[in-house]
Amino acid sequence: MSPPREHRPQDERRRQLIEAAVTVMADRGVSGVTTRAVTARAGLPHGSFHYCFDSKADLFAAVLGRELRAALGAAFARPVVPLAPVERIEHGLRARLDLVMDRPGHALALAELIAFSRRDPELVDLARWEQAEYRRHVTRDVDEWSAADGLRWSVPTAQVAALLIAVADGIGTAWLADRDGESARGSVALAARAVASLLEGTTA
Repeated sequence: MSPPREHRPQDERRRQLIEAAVTVMADRGVSGVTTRAVTARAGLPHGSFHYCFDSKADLFAAVLGRELRAALGAAFARPVVPLAPVERIEHGLRARLDLVMDRPGHALALAELIAFSRRDPELVDLARWEQAEYRRHVTRDVDEWSAADGLRWSVPTAQVAALLIAVADGIGTAWLADRDGESARGSVALAARAVASLLEGTTA
């Protein structure tokens, strides 16, 4: 008699498939992400893929969405001890950099996915969606932090958000290329002072 089939909630299977997809990307690149490779890595039946996702594009969107939430959660987590604005910005940028430094293979796989999406006609909307969501969420978090701490900016917060994204991504990409942690942390400190200089009534 065959053993009883294990039934798992859909959310749990989705999480397994997302993590498996990132692992496959890290090992084989984006081109190696097939439905069979992902389900095999997750230890799930092949049919479970279409039970959880409509397509690979749907899976990739879920991967990017999860990573976006993780990055924002790290960067905008409220410090245990209140910090001055420049220190708060540096704290957030360091947290974002730490995500890259802690899992470089993971970060490289995600960077490849985003670059691949921009070149693939079937996935180009995914790349646009990822960037728009990134900016929207960072702008929201900057607005909430500014309101909570009584901060006022000399430029629209959407521009502050775009600058923070560019800085965080640029420093992370540079570290992936040279693995120079001291240089990366120095760039974080310098960038924090530059961004804080956009606050009204604040000298960085």
